[in-house]
Amino acid sequence: MHLDWSTLVLQVINLLILCWLLHRFLYRPILAVMDARRQLVEAQMSDAAKARDQAEDGAAQLAAERIALANDRAALLTKAAAEGEAQGKAKLAEAVTDAARLLEDARKAVEAEKLQALESAKAETLELAVDMATRLLSQAPAGVRSAAWLGLVTEHLTALPTSERDGLILQLAEGTPLRLSTAAALPPEAQGQWLAALKPLLTPDLTIDFTLDETLLGGAELHFPGAILRFSWKDSLDALRHHLDH
Repeated sequence: MHLDWSTLVLQVINLLILCWLLHRFLYRPILAVMDARRQLVEAQMSDAAKARDQAEDGAAQLAAERIALANDRAALLTKAAAEGEAQGKAKLAEAVTDAARLLEDARKAVEAEKLQALESAKAETLELAVDMATRLLSQAPAGVRSAAWLGLVTEHLTALPTSERDGLILQLAEGTPLRLSTAAALPPEAQGQWLAALKPLLTPDLTIDFTLDETLLGGAELHFPGAILRFSWKDSLDALRHHLDH
C-alpha cells in the first residue's frame, strides 16, 4: 500500500481547520447559549424558591394570625362567660339580699301589727275593766261601797308594822288633818263611820278632810303630809296597766 503523504497532510490540515472552525463558530456559541439558558433556569428556579418561601411564610403567618384570632375569640368568649357568670352571681346575690330585706320588712310589719293589736287589746281590756268597775260600783249602795273600802283601809293599817304606823301618826301631830279622797261623795253617816274607825288606829285627835276625786273610779286614798295610802280602783287599774305593759 502506497501512502500519499501530501494528501494526508492536507486532510489533517483540513481536519484541524474544521475543528477550529467548529470550536470557534459552533461550539462556543452553543456553550454560551447553554450557559445563558442554565443561568436563566437557575434564576427561574431561584425565583420559584423565593416565591415558594414567601408563600410558605405567608401561609405560616396566615395560620399564626388565624390561631391568634381563634385564641382572641376564645379569650373573649371566656371573658364574656366569666363576666356573665359574675353578673349572674351578683344579680343572684342582689336578689337574695332583696328577698331577705323584704322578709325582714314583712316580719317587722307583722311584729308591729301584732304589737299594735296587743296594745289595742290592752287598751280595750282596761276600758272594759273601767266600764265594768264603774257599773258595779254604781249599782252598789253608797253605804256598802264606803264600808267595803273602809274595811280594806282598817285591815291595812292594823297589819302595818308598829314603826311604820307610828311614822304615819307623827305626821298627824298638832292637829294636822288627814285628807281622805273618795270617788263618790260620802254622806255624813259614812263620814262618821270613817272617822270612828280610823281614830283608834291613828290618833284620838284625828280630823279628816273629806274630798271628792272622781278619777279614783272607786275606793279611797289617804293623804298624809308625807305619804299616800291608795285603796282605789284607779290604783288597781294602774297596776294592771303596768303589768300589761311589761
